[in-house]
Amino acid sequence: MKRYILALAAIVITGIVLAGFSSGMGKKVRTKSVLSVNDIQADPAAYTGTITINGVVAGFSKKDQTIFGLVDTAEAKLCKTVTCGVFYLPVKYTGKAPKEGDEVNVTGSFGEKGRVFNATRVDVLRHLHLEGR
Repeated sequence: MKRYILALAAIVITGIVLAGFSSGMGKKVRTKSVLSVNDIQADPAAYTGTITINGVVAGFSKKDQTIFGLVDTAEAKLCKTVTCGVFYLPVKYTGKAPKEGDEVNVTGSFGEKGRVFNATRVDVLRHLHLEGR
């Protein structure tokens, strides 16, 4: 009798597991569509393909005006300035440049082993009124 109960329990457990996989438990976890600067700072080179990153424009390169620094939006809001960032993401974009203090979503991919983000699109979401900006 015990064998029949154990066999029945095994069948029920197998059925539950199979039902779980068919209902989506076995599918890949979907990552969020827009990443933050802090999300990628540990290893930018690990992100391949086209991605979108949200941040605040912290300033422009003096040598190349097509390159600007992006700081994490939460960090800029907390500090109320763009100069307190722990990590600045260099973004290269040849289109119309955003302004310092603009919160933007930049879409593109990493080049130069993750050192520069080559943006193909920059969407200005809003201008943050920070100290001195």
